[in-house]
Amino acid sequence: MNDKVVNDVFSVYEIIKDSIKVTRRTINNELYRLHNRTLFLGEQREKMLTKMDDVEKELDDIMILSLFASFERELRISIQALIDNNTNKVNKTFENIVSLTKDSIERWTVIDMIESLKDVVDDDLRSVVKQIYEYRNWVAHGKNKDKLPSIRTDPKTVQVKLCDFINQAKKDL
Repeated sequence: MNDKVVNDVFSVYEIIKDSIKVTRRTINNELYRLHNRTLFLGEQREKMLTKMDDVEKELDDIMILSLFASFERELRISIQALIDNNTNKVNKTFENIVSLTKDSIERWTVIDMIESLKDVVDDDLRSVVKQIYEYRNWVAHGKNKDKLPSIRTDPKTVQVKLCDFINQAKKDL
């Protein structure tokens, strides 16, 4: 398993956040000539700052989706590699079972994959990652106000916890 994919997504997040800071500075310092060919051209200062706040909140949720999607893909790839690297094709039946497992991994639930690593990733961390997954689902399915997730989180926490999970898992795999 490799935490690079999660860290790469987080790097994109940090660059976008810095871009938002720079844009906010142009608004606060009334550098309106820099707003040519942007949505901010001609907007009132307070309206622009409100839009920036809204965008930043939405960005956090979108990045959590992206971070978790990268983590999920890495889980699937790593499990497939584990199967590939640890199977001695004893007979045709065993080869069929391995093939079936590899073909069906795209239909495995994230929770099943997380739990499959229960012997190498501690209970608390697995629990946190499941809560992050619940939050990710809440965002991905429209942020239903009647069905709030059990936690609220942020991209930095998600990045740290997903990398911790990957690093614990790869120690013993």
